[in-house]
Amino acid sequence: MVAIKTGEIGSWLTARPKGVAVALFYGPDGGLVQERARRLSHYIVEDVNDPFNAISLSEGDIESVGQLADEAMALSFMGGERLIRLRTPGEKAAKGVTHLLTRIEAGAAPNALVVIEAGDLKKTSALRKACEKSRFAAAIGCYPQEGKDLAETIRTRLKQESLSIDDAALLRLVTLMGDDHGVLSSELEKLILYMGPQSLRAGTAEVTETDIAQALAQSTADATFEIADLTLRGDSPTLSEALFRARGAGVSLLGVLRILQGRLARLMTVKEAEAAGRPRADAMKSVRPPIFYGEQRAFTALLEKWSLRDLERAAMTLLEADLAAKQTGVPATEVIERTLFRLARLAQRPG
Repeated sequence: MVAIKTGEIGSWLTARPKGVAVALFYGPDGGLVQERARRLSHYIVEDVNDPFNAISLSEGDIESVGQLADEAMALSFMGGERLIRLRTPGEKAAKGVTHLLTRIEAGAAPNALVVIEAGDLKKTSALRKACEKSRFAAAIGCYPQEGKDLAETIRTRLKQESLSIDDAALLRLVTLMGDDHGVLSSELEKLILYMGPQSLRAGTAEVTETDIAQALAQSTADATFEIADLTLRGDSPTLSEALFRARGAGVSLLGVLRILQGRLARLMTVKEAEAAGRPRADAMKSVRPPIFYGEQRAFTALLEKWSLRDLERAAMTLLEADLAAKQTGVPATEVIERTLFRLARLAQRPG
């Protein structure tokens, strides 16, 4: 199946074509990758943590080329279609996915939908090409939303809660949120909670600039970005202080993971281009979202600090932390804090 076009993604997620056995979500917006994968997953199974009908894997869990195919062919104990969620930042799972699709092409009948959450894959990516070429797979790119698209996302989500938003408030919200879908989704939920339950409102309520100012403290966003910056710089002492303040302010650290995923993807884009022989200045021009003038010095410093190998390790660590925070009995905050210190130590290694 060809790549799903942007305008078709919303309807595709709720009406998956018959026969599609693998759905690949990839792109620089890690938050949007996870959001779309989550929406499709809930369309397949009501509870994504159901041990009988759902399984989550990282590429480290794949021990053989045929393992993913074997999992996809296994029958559900409870009947119906199963869900397999696979998280991989790059190409290591490509052989297993290709093997699975080859078996399906040969007539094997899968009993599960494989939902893959990947990083920012290039057009030459073996994983992306396998899913784009097969009629039993789909590839959905997840790119930062801007302007009209971002505003429409906000309006749509608020409308679901019988909320409208005036133009001034919408402009402020778009400006505050930037282009990370994970941060946007989290902050929208805070705003909706602030506006109160739909059942207690008479008709449609309108969100104003005052509501946004009171519901979304800018200090929260500042703390989130500060923690991400300190992690990548390897400043463990100051990171410890920032995390202590964040705990006191009730800041959710899930947003930090989303920001770090996006920043690692940008750094990896340049490092991979340099490894292929492109000059750094030229490679930096191809980064999306673009590197603005005011951040070029800090971005270059991170390029000097991080090797491509360590960036890939960091990306995998983030995916594992995200999975652990959602699946284990350990509080998510503890899982994420340990991960941030691991990355900070990694940043202290010579690049």
